[in-house]
Amino acid sequence: MPTRNIGKYGIDMIIELEGPRFEPWRLLPDCTPEILKEHASWLIPRHYDPETDLFVAPIQSFLLKTPHHTILIDGCFGNHKDRPNPMANQLNTRWLERLAAAGATPEDIDIVLCSHLHPDHVGWNTKLENGQWVPTFPNAKYLFAEPEFTHWEAVNNAAEQPLVHLVDSVLPIVAAGQSQLVPMDHEVEDGLWLEPMIGHSPGHVGINVEDGGEHAIFIGDMTHHPLQLTYPDWCSGFCDDKPMAIKTRRDFCERAAETDLIVVPAHFPPPTFGTIMRDGDAYRFHYEGE
Repeated sequence: MPTRNIGKYGIDMIIELEGPRFEPWRLLPDCTPEILKEHASWLIPRHYDPETDLFVAPIQSFLLKTPHHTILIDGCFGNHKDRPNPMANQLNTRWLERLAAAGATPEDIDIVLCSHLHPDHVGWNTKLENGQWVPTFPNAKYLFAEPEFTHWEAVNNAAEQPLVHLVDSVLPIVAAGQSQLVPMDHEVEDGLWLEPMIGHSPGHVGINVEDGGEHAIFIGDMTHHPLQLTYPDWCSGFCDDKPMAIKTRRDFCERAAETDLIVVPAHFPPPTFGTIMRDGDAYRFHYEGE
């Protein structure tokens, strides 16, 4: 059975890495030890591990089964890839086995959706085969938001050193003829569409799923950590356009707090699904079932 159903849509989480991962100052530069202490009652142990002084944030994909498609949302870091980040370098995880446990083989996937093209969202786009990076999902069309792809292609072309994650996890998809550039409001099928959520990256999108009286949205990295709901003006250390990221987050939180919208952040620990509620002048995340 899927982790969660939204009407006719079945959703499973495919976790690549979990547990304490990120230094607070690196993920959220505005965070201080005093703030961690102030919010310790709800941060520990789900969101912050005081022993390691690290935020708990999974790296995960989502498997979305529709009546017409088997879709992968975001591709984690991937295996066997050279990365400057030790967390991601030369991984050898059991992600493919976890995908199989959720009821899908690489051949079953016919659409891949990337919320954006950062390294922890594109890695499993490709696999290493006979020394070459080839599409992991041979029958899939990979949908990239056109502004996102165009931005990173230009950055890569202008860089003295190529962007390794683009070279090994995005450009091979283009070379294989499996990529499709789409607008940021692209409709994948009835009840499944993209939505601009720019700021973290220039073409970042959310992925909406609606059926059976429920509406969920995969928000990618629009919000990395629940503290960004307590402090909506905090940006991650990885955001491209911080003022726009703040506006996008505030506008979304205002909208979500007025509705029953089910919010699915990329890096919130299980159960991951929840709603956004008002908390004074800010917001808080309420996990489903709690």
